[in-house]
Amino acid sequence: MSSTSGGSPYLVDQVRKAAAAQAIDYMRQHLAEPLQLADLARVAPFSPFYFHRLFRDVTTMTPARFLAALRMAEARRLLLHTNRTVTAISRCVGYTSTATFTTQFSRLVGTTPGYFRQVARLLEGHCCHVLAERLHRTAAGVSRPRLTLLVPESQPGDLVLVGLRGKERGTDVPTAWTVAAGSSAVPVVARPSAYHAQIVLARAHSTLLSALVDEEPAGYLVGTADVELTQRGATIGRVLVRPPRPTDPPALAIGPIGRIIETLACLSEPPRWPGSAPLATDAALTPVAIA
Repeated sequence: MSSTSGGSPYLVDQVRKAAAAQAIDYMRQHLAEPLQLADLARVAPFSPFYFHRLFRDVTTMTPARFLAALRMAEARRLLLHTNRTVTAISRCVGYTSTATFTTQFSRLVGTTPGYFRQVARLLEGHCCHVLAERLHRTAAGVSRPRLTLLVPESQPGDLVLVGLRGKERGTDVPTAWTVAAGSSAVPVVARPSAYHAQIVLARAHSTLLSALVDEEPAGYLVGTADVELTQRGATIGRVLVRPPRPTDPPALAIGPIGRIIETLACLSEPPRWPGSAPLATDAALTPVAIA
């Protein structure tokens, strides 16, 4: 089959979404295998060219990048819940080179596999409402944010994570994240430009790890928005969040979680992000600016 010719627009749209979801399910079941575009197109089934286009239309990512994101998401789960070595985990998710895996993991998640394991295990069992309450007491306010995202579904005790990706950068990975506690108005520091915002709302009753690593459906909501920041004035964007769908790419970045740990965990020796100085345990949390 080469295309979904004929039929109503709604039916065509449903067929395209179903094809993408079927391919994603196949990816999840074969993460350790060297999957090619032709392999995924046959599952759909469509021609490779048409499948590549429909997959990006449905998921906002190419099949190759979505597959890489799924592999990193599974790697995070294995790092958190098992004691396997990084080399063993890299093989479980389809990499024959540990160095290549580590480079890809660091690019998409924001830190090395070993450091992710250390940070994630510090947060095991901590509910979002506890972290939100402590974050609310220690976070520094932003008096005149250039961008404010309104997330009306947010409730007290929730954590709202916002990732911004500059549209001109040609990447699927958000370049900076910020986090807010139980607020429907999230201030974000960013330079004037056009951005695609990715929002993850972790529910108060869940833990951050159940929402962000284990991806438990009841633990979080997701949403996206396109925003344009100009040199003049402030921008306000409204974001509608919803339950995750099979075609949503996983939110991989650990950046905002590390900031919560460094600020709130009261560690005697706070973990250090690669390339940056460690934060004091009682330092105020401030939004991260886009570079």
